[in-house]
Amino acid sequence: MIFPRLPSASRQTAFVLVWLLLCARAAVARDFSVQSLSDPQGNSRSPSIGETGLVAWQGYSVHGDGSALSARADVLNNPPGASRSDIFVWREGQTPQNITKDNLLIYGRSERPLVVRDSVIFTAWFKNDTDGGYPFELTVPPKNDEMRQMESEYPGLFDPTLPAPRSAVEADAAAGDSTNPPPVEPPLAAIDQNATNSFQHQMWRNSGKAGDIAVYRPEGGIQRITPGTRHFSIPVMSDAGIAFQCARGWPYGYEILIWKPGDTNLTQLTTNYFYVLNPDIHDTELVFQAWDGNDYEIFRYRFDVGQLEQITNNQFDDTAPVVWNGEIAWVAHPTVTAEIFHWRDGVIRKISESTEDNGAPSICAGKVVWQGYDDTDIEIYYFDGRRTIKLTSNTWDDIAPKIRDGLITWMSYVDNWDAEIMALDLGDNIAMQLTDNELEDSYPQTAGEKIVWQTIGSTNSIVQLAVPAASRERPVN
Repeated sequence: MIFPRLPSASRQTAFVLVWLLLCARAAVARDFSVQSLSDPQGNSRSPSIGETGLVAWQGYSVHGDGSALSARADVLNNPPGASRSDIFVWREGQTPQNITKDNLLIYGRSERPLVVRDSVIFTAWFKNDTDGGYPFELTVPPKNDEMRQMESEYPGLFDPTLPAPRSAVEADAAAGDSTNPPPVEPPLAAIDQNATNSFQHQMWRNSGKAGDIAVYRPEGGIQRITPGTRHFSIPVMSDAGIAFQCARGWPYGYEILIWKPGDTNLTQLTTNYFYVLNPDIHDTELVFQAWDGNDYEIFRYRFDVGQLEQITNNQFDDTAPVVWNGEIAWVAHPTVTAEIFHWRDGVIRKISESTEDNGAPSICAGKVVWQGYDDTDIEIYYFDGRRTIKLTSNTWDDIAPKIRDGLITWMSYVDNWDAEIMALDLGDNIAMQLTDNELEDSYPQTAGEKIVWQTIGSTNSIVQLAVPAASRERPVN
């Protein structure tokens, strides 16, 4: 069903939020200009922006030769004509630069850039025969009673076996028989299905060699952080250091590894049999969720003093933490309804109210935004440090909010058909619709009072940037 589309002015009026009822003075909405950054005929996704205005994104192009696009050639052996992914960066006054295309050490696969000031951290697939990265030895915890019980019940799952090789007698007997030649290592496709499953299980248990963590710095090019021994993912970075997930090997989950400037090796921060996920970092503080044997809890690590502490300790899951200046927000599951919890100065407080399916929190300078279901659709909520305010109130979904530097942005299905990008500046407290098209404008990111997002069409995808036309009249508290 196609829903009727409201005129642009009517839709903008619909977004003058209940927030205005809280304002004592008249305000004029801040104006933004929008420009496209990437090739209009290309395929560009997952943009990120830093406070200095540097923008990075992941772009796809046709892969020209027959080499694999991944070190996991047994799984991802891409033929000519397949897509490769590269990392692009853009600065004001410059054309976009592909920073990975000509790097001879990286296969044609680089993903998920995250801009931090003037640097970009991302996941890259390095060639098998290349060196680099900081060394580490994965620490394996002693087995507890629960793990021994699980392994005794599922021995083939935890320790799968490869097909048994021929014995020496069998090999000698076949050596001179042209009808039964000595075996050679078969390609994966030639192994029978049971052996294939076993081999894949073994590969994932050992984690295999897949994504590595790399950092691009304008003055130093691309630096490889991880040594290619396992699968590394979800990197985060600040001036204090870098953190990321390291696969223990299925079904054991992930650990968190860190690196600090000046270190000559990686440090394993967690050691357990379960999953440690979703790192986030600000300044010297790192947060993540970790399984404690019963449920997920929130942990915080301080790079400045090397201290790891457990923030939550309850009987329900606490997940997806975000951190800013000593305050943490996360998604908690005390009942069947997900809630948003907030931690400040040792005090935990539930800040979501009368909503369901709360999620996607974002935090900055003591303020938190998230999405929640209000019994009609998904709306955006805002915690100003003291109270919670419902920012949107309409009949369509508003999702994926971000807050930074006094600016809130999100994607809104204003016509119940495709998403548009919204922005609310805390200096005037009026929401503005930045896009108005028949395309999917999605997952905005913001920093330095600017916003980037991806616009997805039927044949292409571009990265767009919104910049305020003028500075704020007064600082945002």
